[in-house]
Amino acid sequence: MPPVQTGARVLLVAKFNQRYHRTGCALRDALVELGCVVGTVEERTRGFDALLRRSLADRLERTLRRHRPDLVLVFKGGWLEPELIERLRPLGSARWVNWFPDGPHRLDLSVRIGRAYDRCFLFDSSMVDRHRELGRTAEYLALGCDPGFHRPLRAPGDESIPIVFIGSVEPSRDAALDAVAGLGLKVWGPDRPRGPLYGDAMVRVFSRADVALNVHQFFGDPPDVARYGTGANQRVFELAAIGTVQLSDAKADIARELEEDSEIVLYRTLPALREKAAWLLDRPAEREAIARRARARALGAHTWRHRLEQLLAVSLR
Repeated sequence: MPPVQTGARVLLVAKFNQRYHRTGCALRDALVELGCVVGTVEERTRGFDALLRRSLADRLERTLRRHRPDLVLVFKGGWLEPELIERLRPLGSARWVNWFPDGPHRLDLSVRIGRAYDRCFLFDSSMVDRHRELGRTAEYLALGCDPGFHRPLRAPGDESIPIVFIGSVEPSRDAALDAVAGLGLKVWGPDRPRGPLYGDAMVRVFSRADVALNVHQFFGDPPDVARYGTGANQRVFELAAIGTVQLSDAKADIARELEEDSEIVLYRTLPALREKAAWLLDRPAEREAIARRARARALGAHTWRHRLEQLLAVSLR
């Protein structure tokens, strides 16, 4: 018997851009690989759509009539108002699902737009609980990686960097960076002196790192619990696939996806962060073994294709 998704007509609403919004492109490609008949709608109104005044509502209505989907999958959809979905539903029998990739600091948005969907998928289990308390159908679904993009990318002659962090400026993150000062840390990101990195340039720098540092938004010692939440960010899975040992703050849901000390090293306080960073820097064999196990786990269980298999199995049954 063929998988439930084979031949399913799926309309994906997301942001599509190979530089800044690669996830939408990766989801589209994974749906095709799974045998779905895929249509897409760009969530943003820009470029020719903006010039020709083709609104999201108009483009979505036109594509719904043409594509006749079994399932409409909206990745975040912050600009897609519930009233518009309610107006478009009578155009067909499609089920509408939302996959919300932001954490509890955007809980209000996820709750507001979530009422329009048949089912919501969230990567943070504390947010799943909140949706269910409101009587919504909600499921936990972790984020993932694109193995064609997130892969070891170190060229001969590339010098090693002891510790690498790539991310935006945030006070709690910067406190974590201060904790590993003097250990060879190099930092990139928007509004940082070295600037941001995108595409293969980002992957290559992470590949050069002895240790890749991950600091979730609103981490603190202690964390801001209401905004910090439980979910593993996308970087957890990207770094695992790139094949560099990862040192991350211990978000609760990480334990559902990777094994601590075997596939990822976790810290819960700033002193522990410095201690574990120094420990990893002194032990190249252990670093390589952890990174190798993490990459195998990522490729075997944590790609966007794996996530979509789960989502479609639940949504199309």
